[in-house]
Amino acid sequence: MMNVDDTLLMAYVDGELAPEQRAEVEAAIAHSDDLAGRVAALQASVLPYRAAYERRPVPPVPESLTRRIDELVSVTTAQKRRPARASGRFPMQWAAAAFVAGAICSGVLTGYLGGMNPLKPGVDPWVRSVADYQVLYGRDTVANIREDKVSTEQVLSDIHQRDGMPVNVPDLRQAGLKFKRVQRLNYHDRPLIQMVYLPERGDPVALCVIEDAKGDAPVSTQQVGEMKTVTWRANRLAYVLLARDTSLDLQKLGQGIASGKVAELYGQSAEEAPRASRAAPCNDAAQSCRGTTT
Repeated sequence: MMNVDDTLLMAYVDGELAPEQRAEVEAAIAHSDDLAGRVAALQASVLPYRAAYERRPVPPVPESLTRRIDELVSVTTAQKRRPARASGRFPMQWAAAAFVAGAICSGVLTGYLGGMNPLKPGVDPWVRSVADYQVLYGRDTVANIREDKVSTEQVLSDIHQRDGMPVNVPDLRQAGLKFKRVQRLNYHDRPLIQMVYLPERGDPVALCVIEDAKGDAPVSTQQVGEMKTVTWRANRLAYVLLARDTSLDLQKLGQGIASGKVAELYGQSAEEAPRASRAAPCNDAAQSCRGTTT
C-alpha cells in the first residue's frame, strides 16, 4: 500500500491529484479507517474562500497611507536626482493598494481590518484575529454547505482525543441559527475551534473556542471592528461568539451557552466526564436569546 501523508491527503481533498494518483489514494482510504477519518477532518475544513474574497468589496486606501507613500517616493526621487518617467512609474493609487493588500496578507495591518477602523485596546489578540477572519464570511460563503453529521462527529472526536479540548456544539436552532460546520483552525500553533451558524437572514454567526490558562471570566460584550463579540472564559477555555449587526441578542445567547442552559447538538458521550459548563438541555434559554426585529 502506498505511503499517504497529510500533504498528499490535502492535495486529494483539494482535487489537485492526477487521476492515477487519486485512484491510488482512494484505494488506500478504502482500506484504512484512520485515513478515512483524516480525510473527513480535512474535508470539514474546506470552505469556498475564493467566492468570499470575490464578493467582498476592496476597502478604501487610507489617505494617511497614500500621503506617506507619496512622501517616501518624493524623498527617494530627490536623493537619486533622477527625472521620473511617466511610462515606468507605478500609479500611486495602485501602489498604495498593493501595499495594503500585502500588509493584510502578512497580518501587519490588523487595525485596518474589520471595516478599516482601528481595533480598541484591551481586546485579546486571538479575539482580534478571529474578528478579522470572520469579517471575510458572507452569507454566500456558507449558505450552500450542508450539515455533515459524520464529519462533524469525526472532527469533534479528534478535538477531544488529540487536543484534549472538551468542546461541544450548542444547539441554537431555537434562536433561529442553523448549524453549518465545525473546523479546527490554528492560532500560533494552538488549536482554535470554530463553529459556524447561519440565521434565516443576514451574515453567519460563529462561536470560537481556544485553550486559555487564565482564570474564569464572565460574559462580556465588545465591538471589534465590524463584529459584535461576546466573550467569556471557563475551565481553561476561552470563548467568543461573534457576528455583524443582527437581530439576535448575542449577549443573551452567549449567557445561555456559558451558563449551560443551551442543549448540545453534538458533544461528548454521556460516559465521558462532563465539564461544569457543559451545556444541558433547555430550549427555553435558547428561545429567549432571539432578538426583537424592527
